[in-house]
Amino acid sequence: MKDFAIDNIEQLYWLWLALAVGAVSMYGFSMKRRALRDFASMNLLDYLVPNLSWTRRYFKAGLVLAAMVALIVALTGPRWGTYREQVHRRQLDLMVCLDVSKSMLAEDAGMSRLDRAKDDINRLLDKLGGATIGLVTFAGEAEPACPLTDDYEYYRLALEDVGLHSAPLGGTNLGDALATARHAFGEPRPRDRAILLITDGEDHGGTAVDEALKARKDNIIVYTIGIGDDAQGALIPMKKGQQSFVKYDGQQVWSRMDPTRLQAVARAGGGEYHPSGQVTATQRTLEWIYAQKLLPLQRRAETERKVEKQHVRFHWFAVMALILLMLETLISERRSNNASLERELRSVSP
Repeated sequence: MKDFAIDNIEQLYWLWLALAVGAVSMYGFSMKRRALRDFASMNLLDYLVPNLSWTRRYFKAGLVLAAMVALIVALTGPRWGTYREQVHRRQLDLMVCLDVSKSMLAEDAGMSRLDRAKDDINRLLDKLGGATIGLVTFAGEAEPACPLTDDYEYYRLALEDVGLHSAPLGGTNLGDALATARHAFGEPRPRDRAILLITDGEDHGGTAVDEALKARKDNIIVYTIGIGDDAQGALIPMKKGQQSFVKYDGQQVWSRMDPTRLQAVARAGGGEYHPSGQVTATQRTLEWIYAQKLLPLQRRAETERKVEKQHVRFHWFAVMALILLMLETLISERRSNNASLERELRSVSP
């Protein structure tokens, strides 16, 4: 068949197991027959075990082996027979860069800045429909935390595990976060791509604008979301929930969100800056950015076409294996009493 294909050819290695089972079975039958011959002659065996049928035993073993082979073929995922299916493809990739530096513990966003950011991302996931999303965590250095995926539950698990431990170096380097996100997209593809940089705006790297320009050159839009209060700011706890605060030269450190830097990065990346976590009439969250800015891109890039696919046939072989095993249990190893009686009458007739 020209259109025949299998998904997991490596599963055919299980045929060696079926071969081994067949060899062991034949060896066991051979040893049993030899033991019976040593015990009594063939003529005497007909009277000692009149219902014994080696043919039935061989047939039952053959059914089991055939069921094993059918299951192995099912595991390979055979496919044949083509059909055409109409599919939708939404060609939008999002990469979230999440600041996990110590200043994100400041509680000036109705909760800690980090918790506010994670809450915003979770609500964004509720709105996504078909787009892929990835995650980069950063402080002094950036680390990929989740590759691009459309498995949003898996993404939520990765996001839940994010904390200060998710970045190996202290400080804040926005440029490294943007560079890591840009590389995480992989090779350029005919898809719209965007980076969502979520941070309080502190930056010790100094390359954020340059990296945003590089992203724009690669047709990646950069949006920046400021977390925290840009007026008064807040103290930075030593640890989450603690009342002891970070000090520098004996003075408690106040951290304020820096909108000016984030606006410059957004302009360089061809996107926009929006604050989050401030209770204002014009508050624009990640959900708003997605609905108003990214969703139109997604709809514009959405394609509808018919794709040729092959029918999956593994269930045929699974059902075949089940039938063979049921048949094996219904067949007895011994002949019926009527057959034994007829053979005995033939042996005593003149």
